[in-house]
Amino acid sequence: MAKSVSFEIYSFKNGNWMLDSVHDDKNMAIHQGRMLISSPHHIAIRVIEESYDDATDNTTSKIVYKEKKGEEEEKPKKKSKGKSKQKKVKGKKRKKKKKKVNFMLLVISFGGISLGLLALLAILMSELG
Repeated sequence: MAKSVSFEIYSFKNGNWMLDSVHDDKNMAIHQGRMLISSPHHIAIRVIEESYDDATDNTTSKIVYKEKKGEEEEKPKKKSKGKSKQKKVKGKKRKKKKKKVNFMLLVISFGGISLGLLALLAILMSELG
């Protein structure tokens, strides 16, 4: 006898799990689920493989893919003790870099003013002398 397999996409929306669509292809179902989770209306998605065996009249289900918004963002936060220090260091580097840039602008400004004054002095001396 035949065994049929389908892939159901369920989305968690407005506090309930709802069947969104059914596919024959696993990759297509997962792709469609990823598209759904990227929209602002869906909080989580699940792709469930449903297998039905005609001979035994049994149905089996298993989750083959699931994704929840914010779940990937939480993982780095748990591991980020070292990363937060790195961010602070980067911030300090930026401040040092800003100070260097400000100092360089100051030096260039005074240099330009000094050259201007020397040129003015040279013009005045050539007119007097």
